[in-house]
Amino acid sequence: MLSTRAQILDAARRLFVRQGYHGTSIREIAEQLGMTKTAVLYHFPTKADILAAVADPFLTDLEAALARVTTRQEVFEALLDVHLEHRTLLRDNVIQELTRLAQAPTLRRFTELMADANRIAAGPDPTLAEKVRAAQAIAALSDPVTAFADEPVDRLRAEVLRGVARLYAE
Repeated sequence: MLSTRAQILDAARRLFVRQGYHGTSIREIAEQLGMTKTAVLYHFPTKADILAAVADPFLTDLEAALARVTTRQEVFEALLDVHLEHRTLLRDNVIQELTRLAQAPTLRRFTELMADANRIAAGPDPTLAEKVRAAQAIAALSDPVTAFADEPVDRLRAEVLRGVARLYAE
């Protein structure tokens, strides 16, 4: 059985997907679980805290992935693997809700992780062209995962990496 906290996050995620973050109230989350609004607020003081907790596993996996990479190709593969692992979160626009909300600590964490990925992918002392190419490649990782989340992971991974490689084909 899931903990109360995990149940709240699960119900919130389903409601965020169906109604959007702004269209979901804490009262509705509580009703989904047969609990009071106060009980939900005991675990999460604000709705933004719930959204941040829903996004946390994705961000934690991004941090872990970036901590173990040193080359451009490793960055692309590691980020893609994290995107594939969390493809339903991406497909369901939960991360987009987070960025629109501009919830300071969580958004800052995401922004810093993407900046780190861009720095590694661009290489040492990059030119503007190398920085742009790295940013394009990193941006190209998530959209196909979102658009084709139901495709077989192995095939999708191969096609995305093939597309990113084409950005670097001179």
